[in-house]
Amino acid sequence: MRRREFIAGTAITAALSFAKPVYAQTDARSRGIKRIAIVHSAEKPEGMTINGRLSFKAYFGELKRLGYVEGQNLLVDRYSALGQSEHFGDVARTVVASHPDLIISLGGPLARQLKLLTTTIPILFAGGDPVAGGLVTNLARPEGNVTGVSVDAGLGVYDKRLQFLSESARNLRNVRLLLPASAMMFWEKGLAPLREAAGRVDIRIAAALLSEKLDRSAYERVFDEMEADRVDGLMVSHHGEHLTNRQLIADLAAKHRLPAVYPHREFVDVGGLLSYGSDLGDAMRRLADMTDQVMKGAKPADIPFYLQTKFELVLNRTTAKSLGLEFPVSLLTVADEVIE
Repeated sequence: MRRREFIAGTAITAALSFAKPVYAQTDARSRGIKRIAIVHSAEKPEGMTINGRLSFKAYFGELKRLGYVEGQNLLVDRYSALGQSEHFGDVARTVVASHPDLIISLGGPLARQLKLLTTTIPILFAGGDPVAGGLVTNLARPEGNVTGVSVDAGLGVYDKRLQFLSESARNLRNVRLLLPASAMMFWEKGLAPLREAAGRVDIRIAAALLSEKLDRSAYERVFDEMEADRVDGLMVSHHGEHLTNRQLIADLAAKHRLPAVYPHREFVDVGGLLSYGSDLGDAMRRLADMTDQVMKGAKPADIPFYLQTKFELVLNRTTAKSLGLEFPVSLLTVADEVIE
């Protein structure tokens, strides 16, 4: 595995040996070996493998099915900002300077940085709304060098999550939405309808903002603040930094006995109460298929964005019982999966 880590703006490079030697870039291309760079805002490079969480298992598993074997006909460089948004630009510049055949960007802010730096290297993106995020102007005809998969479920999904949370934890009155500080504009503008809808049923929602550096202490501080404010329900936003810290978030919610609803099932798999959102495994398999198309010569401009329309509701009954809750029959009957 090849990886690139960024800490305090300094690149730390570590190469783990392949079964076969890693050839120089030009030599690799002459041998028909493809080279991709995969970049994430927070996930550690060693986690971005076929042995990592569900999303990466799906992506690299599908690539393998399509005939791409890392260390044989595929080289992968892994980059991460390690949750430090102030270093997104450093990461993007280093990725582009390495001249890979293809860049996989997991998250909108990094994809925007990358797009500013290159018009020639193909970029495949997986994340929220690429139009609202300024990556493309047309999903069917993306133009330029960027295409990919949108797992954006629309702002209405937050209304649905609040509904599911309120059905699971009765008498909610003081709810927080966990957000990275960089998403404040999303809170102020995009989610105004959610706040209005909540107000009509006498639920107050405010933002629980994390600091720029998303580490353990940042999450612990926010949860302590919520306990002091007598918060009785938590919604976790869709941002990729939360997925990286899913175990920590689920553990803190359990410690503070705070019912929480999450955007993806990966949170529920590690002890979260319930989730409603996109099927990330399906989305990443689609991204692998696009990777194959680009490797075979297709241009991103000729590949329409794929809109993820497969959503799932997953409930964790064990966690509910630990919180003294019981899912209503109305949720149990519509759930895609119930973890006992």
